[in-house]
Amino acid sequence: MFDFIEELKKLNAKRIFIQYPEGLKLRIQEIDQELQKQGFETVICCEPTFGACDVRDFEAERLGCDAILHIGHSDFGVKSKIPVVYVDYFIDVDPLPILEKEFEKIEKYKTICLFTSLQYVSAMKKVKEWLENKNKKIIFVKGEKYEGQILGCRIDFANKAADCMLYIGTGKFHPLGLALLTEKPVFSLDLEQKKIVNFEKEKMKYLKKKIWYEEKLKEAKTVGIVVCWKHGQNRIKEAFALKRQLENNGKKVHILAFDTVSKEKILGFKFDSLVYMLCPRITDEDFLE
Repeated sequence: MFDFIEELKKLNAKRIFIQYPEGLKLRIQEIDQELQKQGFETVICCEPTFGACDVRDFEAERLGCDAILHIGHSDFGVKSKIPVVYVDYFIDVDPLPILEKEFEKIEKYKTICLFTSLQYVSAMKKVKEWLENKNKKIIFVKGEKYEGQILGCRIDFANKAADCMLYIGTGKFHPLGLALLTEKPVFSLDLEQKKIVNFEKEKMKYLKKKIWYEEKLKEAKTVGIVVCWKHGQNRIKEAFALKRQLENNGKKVHILAFDTVSKEKILGFKFDSLVYMLCPRITDEDFLE
C-alpha cells in the first residue's frame, strides 16, 4: 500500500510535500502519519491539485521540502526543480450493478471503446469482463500508464473502430471532452449518479453556449484574459498574442494572472467578456455552466 516510501528513501528525501486531488482528502492524514512513522518530515498542501500538470515545486522548495509526493496522478512530463514521486490510487467501487440496470442504453452497440481516469482503472476492468460475457467486442483508447487511462487535456483518442465510447467514472469533464471531438455516441457510466448517461445532449448544450459566448466576445469592448502560472497551464505567450489580436480589433484588453482561478476573485473588475487561457479544457465544465 505504501510502496512509494521506498522510492522516497532512495531519493534520500527528508521533508515531503504532499499533493492530492480533492476526492482523496479523507485518506491524506493516514498517509501523512505513515510517512512520519517512517522518519519523514511532511507538509500537506491544502491548495487544490488539478492533475499531474499541477506540480507545486516552487512552493515545496520554499518550504524546505526536497521531494513531492503526487497522489492519484500519473507522470505528465512536467519538469520539476525537485524530485516528484507519483502514486497510483485506485478507488474500490463496483460498477456492475449500474451496468446491469442500465445495460439497455448501450446494448445495441457491438464494439465498445472503454476509457477512464486513473482512479477508476480497476472499475473499468470489471466493466470489460462483464461486457465481454455479453458478447461485446471491447477495445480501448490509447492509454497513458494503463490501457484505457486518459488525461482530461489529452482527449484526441476517438477510436474509429468503435460503435460507441463508454467512460467509467464521475463528472462530465472526460466524457464531454471526447464527445466534442467525435461523431461517435459517447456514454458515461456515472458512478455517482448510478446511471449511464448519453452525452449527446450535453454536447449540444455546450456548443450552443460556446457560440453564444463567442458572439459576446465579438461585441465586447473590454476583455479580460485569464492566465495561470501553474507549470502545465502556463499559456502566457498565447495570451499576449491574443491580446494583440483583440487590440487590433479595437478592444481594451487586460491580462489577469492567478494560481487557482475562481469567479469570486474577478468580482469588482468590469469586463464585457473573459477569455480563459489555462488548461485548454477548463472552460468546458467550470466556466460554461
